[in-house]
Amino acid sequence: MHHFNVSISVVVTVYLLVASLAATMPPTDPRPRPDLSFAETVYAKLSGACRAIMDLQYNSLSDTSDLIKTMKIVYVNGNDTKTFPIDTAYVALTKSSIFDISKQTKIVIHGYKDNSQSAVPWDLAQAYNDKKMFNVLLVDAEEMMNKWYIVTVHNARLAGKRLANLLANLENFGANAEDFHLLGISLGAHIAGWAGKYFRQYKGHGLGRITGLDPAGPCFSFAYSDQRLDRTDANYVDVVHSNKLIQGVVEPLGHSDFYINGGGPGQPGCLMPSCSHLRAAEVYIESIRNPKSFVGVRCNNWEEFMKNMCVNKDYAVLGYGSSSATRGLYYLRTSSQSPFGLGMKGAKNVNSKVDPWLESLNIT
Repeated sequence: MHHFNVSISVVVTVYLLVASLAATMPPTDPRPRPDLSFAETVYAKLSGACRAIMDLQYNSLSDTSDLIKTMKIVYVNGNDTKTFPIDTAYVALTKSSIFDISKQTKIVIHGYKDNSQSAVPWDLAQAYNDKKMFNVLLVDAEEMMNKWYIVTVHNARLAGKRLANLLANLENFGANAEDFHLLGISLGAHIAGWAGKYFRQYKGHGLGRITGLDPAGPCFSFAYSDQRLDRTDANYVDVVHSNKLIQGVVEPLGHSDFYINGGGPGQPGCLMPSCSHLRAAEVYIESIRNPKSFVGVRCNNWEEFMKNMCVNKDYAVLGYGSSSATRGLYYLRTSSQSPFGLGMKGAKNVNSKVDPWLESLNIT
């Protein structure tokens, strides 16, 4: 993801600006949060201030219809790649021999300051493409996602709505909504959430699955469910957390939430936040090729996991092989470099003492 060094500086700048306003602005989410740590409370206040500024910005934005038209859909089939403008994508996809309604459809959505051809979303799409059993699509919303961060957050809703329209039309063509699986990276996770919300409005039922890969935290953490990715946006929503308190959300959003190495904020082997943020997607990509390599254990929190106090021994597979019946919070360890998967060994702390590297990176 070649733009992430830029995006970090932009997000940090935005947060420094909203920090000075956080104490004076009215709360956007009045729910009590007595269980949050100091760091999480600060993060929640910053996200709330960010949403308040976004609401002010929304009223001053000009017509965005031309901007929406810059969206593209990329179709991948073996070595064949076709790119269609969003306005012609439905007609192009439903031509003979292009879109197969009998297959599941995997739809990859990139994040902030990024595009469909960047390394991580492209690798994710290719991992599914290698299976030779899915329709594989990528959403390219680069023009909508390269604005000032708060404006881009607003654009995420527009991108999700337009994607929902395409999916509704594909279902009208004969595809099964249960076969639609959206995979969103960072801000793309919330685009997927908006697509799910609007699809349900249009069709009266939900998409099959949404996977959030370290959903973006700034402006989204501790928001109401109608303001970000939520478990109600698809029949099964699974989330992988890897960079909480920096670029990723803190709280659980899905039916199942997997916190790798405690969810961050840092990941083993990473020095930069962008590395930890993208680790969720890299782990998921590895799970497509090795479906049983990531196993989490249901637990109340990371501290209990590190003390091997997860009492029920309820295990679940992360990623490609995740069961739609999975519910709850799951924790697991990974290695510091590829291959990251530790199998069942990752579902417990093998050290009698908390690893100093992980302990130093998990703010409590």
